[in-house]
Amino acid sequence: MPPILLLTRPMPQSNRFAAEAAESCPPHEVVIAPLSEVAGVPYDARVFDRARGLVLTSANAVPFLPKLPPMPAWCVGPATAQAARAAGFEPRDGGGEAGALIETLTRDAPEGPLVHAHGVHLARDLVAALPQLDLHGVAVYEAQGCEFPPGLAEQLAGRRVVVALFSPRAAKRFANQSGIDAVSDLTLIAISANCAAALPDTLRAHAVIADAPDGGAMLRAVREALSQDAPAG
Repeated sequence: MPPILLLTRPMPQSNRFAAEAAESCPPHEVVIAPLSEVAGVPYDARVFDRARGLVLTSANAVPFLPKLPPMPAWCVGPATAQAARAAGFEPRDGGGEAGALIETLTRDAPEGPLVHAHGVHLARDLVAALPQLDLHGVAVYEAQGCEFPPGLAEQLAGRRVVVALFSPRAAKRFANQSGIDAVSDLTLIAISANCAAALPDTLRAHAVIADAPDGGAMLRAVREALSQDAPAG
């Protein structure tokens, strides 16, 4: 039987990653079981009234923005840039991860006001990291936790399973799912060392850290893990 690629991001991101994996990875079966779903949260839209640009660290923020005129949007990665472009903004390449985005904004020094639209749970406080910019932050969405559907652990038992974990919060939620400890042939692909560190020792032993904290590196690491079961020749 082919290995299983288990995706735990919200459904739109998981579907996109599944499509990319289908094009570039060895044969596998995809199981999508989101450990979070994105929902909008109330916020004061007046923060956008004078905005001359946006900073976006997730495509999740885009659907929850108010109606805005076209403006530059500094985006953490390609998927976020694609969402910004589809919404009528002018995406700027942020380099693929938060540290590179901070370097890009430092170099570009765009004139503000700028608004960083983000989730309730911040991985990196860009306003604090960029005090030289006229930058304001506002939470426009929240990734709300979900549980695996009943019987999923039994479905995974006895199979080789590769799991893509894109955040420390996802790693913690994965570790807390009932029955996961019964899945013996497990490889966890962590997007960063912090993500891997969120796992308990028993699961961290099965973790591989992607060589960069971005979607491309995650896909490469997943492909390598799935290739271990690819037939020779």
